[in-house]
Amino acid sequence: MIWYLIMGAALGNGVPHFIFGAAGKVFRTPFGQKSTPRVNVLWGLSNLLLATIIVAGLIILNLYDSYSLLAMLLGFWLMMLVFGLGIKRYLNELKRAQAFYTTP
Repeated sequence: MIWYLIMGAALGNGVPHFIFGAAGKVFRTPFGQKSTPRVNVLWGLSNLLLATIIVAGLIILNLYDSYSLLAMLLGFWLMMLVFGLGIKRYLNELKRAQAFYTTP
């Protein structure tokens, strides 16, 4: 039960840091109040890697159904890829639209 808690915390903490970093936004991390986007991406990915290692350990030790955990990981990583690429494009388009409407 504790592994699900740790895995959920790592996933929940990794997603916003990765998203803010991929979007080029400044966001706080344990390394500073205003961490650069690169630091946020690395911190987010390290949390996601931790969750992946926990799941791999559970599969290797045969503690849980490996196919359902693999499906969860595959779906999660695909969604992270799609969302990470999509949010960057969306924020860039939003920035261009704001620049268009504020130009005299």
